[in-house]
Amino acid sequence: MKRIIIFLLLTSTLNGFSQIDQKAKSILDEVSQRTKAFNSITSDFQFTMENAEVGLKEANKGNLIIQDKAFKLSISGIEIFCNGETQWTFMKDANEVSISDVSESEENMINPATIFTIYEQGFRNTYLGEFTSDARKTYKIEMIPDEVKEFTRVILEIDQSNYQIVGAVMNGTDANKYTIKITNMNTSKKYSDSEFTFETKKHPNVEVIDMR
Repeated sequence: MKRIIIFLLLTSTLNGFSQIDQKAKSILDEVSQRTKAFNSITSDFQFTMENAEVGLKEANKGNLIIQDKAFKLSISGIEIFCNGETQWTFMKDANEVSISDVSESEENMINPATIFTIYEQGFRNTYLGEFTSDARKTYKIEMIPDEVKEFTRVILEIDQSNYQIVGAVMNGTDANKYTIKITNMNTSKKYSDSEFTFETKKHPNVEVIDMR
């Protein structure tokens, strides 16, 4: 589960496409422009991991807060705090927190927060058309990575009315399929820096594993 949880940071440009679908690019340009104008992103989501070959299907609800380069992710008994430089991964059941530098944390991890920035990571994007999802009109865009790392294919779903990302289906190189569905989102809140820092003094007897 831990491998599924970390890989995020908002960037601000849409560069590096080796193949450009103009309709897909115009939609993603609008998504990027509007996303950068948000004070923050606070979202509730449903996260599902499936592997048909081994009969695996796990579904979890979570919450994500993003503000500038900081984020906080809560899912399945795990809380991840990141202030842009340092990351704390708190395992509630074990009362254990791992501390690492952001660059080290990002290398091998996948995070539901990827949904808000994944289109900026170097994909060949293809516009698939207009769809209806939960009575909401959406666009879908297929993304194939220029260099396969975490994903072989991503389908991104975008609300036509406000150009907010509302879902994604990602085929992982680990043979798993990851589905993220945004169930609620707020973009007007302002958080203090302390929201994105784990305070050990607030967690008596927590075991600290410092990997920096």
